[in-house]
Amino acid sequence: MAVANYESTFGSLPPAYVLGPDGRPWHSWRVLILPFLEQSEVYNAYRFDEPWDGPNNRKLAGKVGSIFLRSGLDPATRQTTSFVAVVGRETAWPGEKALTFDEIGDGTRDTIMIVEVPDGSIPWMAPADLEFDRMSFRLNDKKGPGLGSRFGGARVTTVNDMVWTLRDNLPPERLRALLTANGREPIDWDELYAPRP
Repeated sequence: MAVANYESTFGSLPPAYVLGPDGRPWHSWRVLILPFLEQSEVYNAYRFDEPWDGPNNRKLAGKVGSIFLRSGLDPATRQTTSFVAVVGRETAWPGEKALTFDEIGDGTRDTIMIVEVPDGSIPWMAPADLEFDRMSFRLNDKKGPGLGSRFGGARVTTVNDMVWTLRDNLPPERLRALLTANGREPIDWDELYAPRP
């Protein structure tokens, strides 16, 4: 809902990251959506003139509670996130460029926006996500970074704000198709998803 509200306000999805003056990613999309998660106080205290882990910003790491963690995880890890973007030119998160809904040729229902990762160890403020060209497309793959959950399967959110749980045995080519924004692949929902209860 927060990403959709961001789009309604600004006319585009948030970029995956905002670059700093050194040309490196400094700020995450998770920071940009804070006002839409009832976290305006943290957002207003955040300094965009320093990186996410700068002296002022690092003090904010524990201020948002567990909003970026899947329920059931240890709240002691509340400075980290279980939910990331998949970043790459073929996805809804091409990097510093922000897409509009109209630029999602596969449709907002058929394109994954946010995915769950199994360890929840990425600092929530860090502009760090999965890279489409380097990730595994097998759920809960022990050999490389990718989607997954210690509870089995993996939760995802599509661009139209629907939350689903992907099946563990989802074929890699199907996951890849769901992550592309303009691949024009046919989607069979019964094969892919079981809606979250």
